[in-house]
Amino acid sequence: MDDKKHIVAITALIKNKKGNKFLMLKRNKNEVAYPGKWALPGGKVEKGEMIMDVLKREILEETGLEIEEPKQFLGDYTFVRPDGHNVIGFTFAVKAKSNNVEISQDFEDYRWVGPKELKNIDYIKGTEKEVEVAFA
Repeated sequence: MDDKKHIVAITALIKNKKGNKFLMLKRNKNEVAYPGKWALPGGKVEKGEMIMDVLKREILEETGLEIEEPKQFLGDYTFVRPDGHNVIGFTFAVKAKSNNVEISQDFEDYRWVGPKELKNIDYIKGTEKEVEVAFA
């Protein structure tokens, strides 16, 4: 594996219509990275894609939701997957056009949660920083 290559990921903190809660998805237990953990939706950037296009595509694929523009940059992160791939990611806040979620088979469950409710679920660590910025 080439240590100079990275996977670039974009994740979304999707606020509900009222703007007081955000969407968390529970990853399947068979996922390579963070199985069974609650996470923000998102995915890999494909060749030639712009960030807003990635957000719209991944959110629609994973949640069935359409989102409004604009996006708000919340932060960045990096980690090494169990298969050795290095991931560099960027998180953006966006607002859902509706609250009608239909999760893909990559996930087991979903929840709209408020910032204070995050501590009650087993989520991927680091998410709390983005939540803090989004609801400041």
